[in-house]
Amino acid sequence: METEEEQVEKLKAWLKENGMSIVFGIIIGVGGIGGYQYWTERQETIAAEASGHYVEMIAALDGGNSQLLNEQADILINEYAATDYALMAQLALARNRVTSGKFDQAELALQQVVGSAGQEPLAYVARTRLAAVQIQNGQFDQALATLEVDFPDEFSARVAELRGDAYALQGKVAQAIEAYRTAKTAAMGPANETFLQQKLDDLGARD
Repeated sequence: METEEEQVEKLKAWLKENGMSIVFGIIIGVGGIGGYQYWTERQETIAAEASGHYVEMIAALDGGNSQLLNEQADILINEYAATDYALMAQLALARNRVTSGKFDQAELALQQVVGSAGQEPLAYVARTRLAAVQIQNGQFDQALATLEVDFPDEFSARVAELRGDAYALQGKVAQAIEAYRTAKTAAMGPANETFLQQKLDDLGARD
């Protein structure tokens, strides 16, 4: 068995041989922590900047200032593309274009969100709005295809009602009634149950 002195001498020899690697590893580790802190601080800065542009964009949208809306939306889309603010900018542009009757342009903006947001909540919001625009454009089959994904439960009523609208405008009365009834009985009910009931009544539905 080694004596205590021999163990100490062995440790000293090991440290002499490997000490630089240990120090280097500590430096890299500290550098990694510093790099992470810089990254998180940078992300917070980016989020704050994007938030400022978003506030201005919404104010422009509510105030009907299309020029400022487009300017702020372009900044968010081009300079903050990795954030959700870029997606929300597309939604704002789509809303403005619907208000202006530019449904084709609104459709393009919404498709950008659907294609970029994956399974994020904004993608589902964009899908329902895209389907509504497609119905407005008479693209009923496209609207039904847009809605043909697994939506979270909170979208059930809205999705079913949109399907009912597409079917009704295609003259598929039975399918429209079924869809409207599904919307009416959804766990999280329709936004306007009275309006939904009016649609059912107009189709001659009987409960």
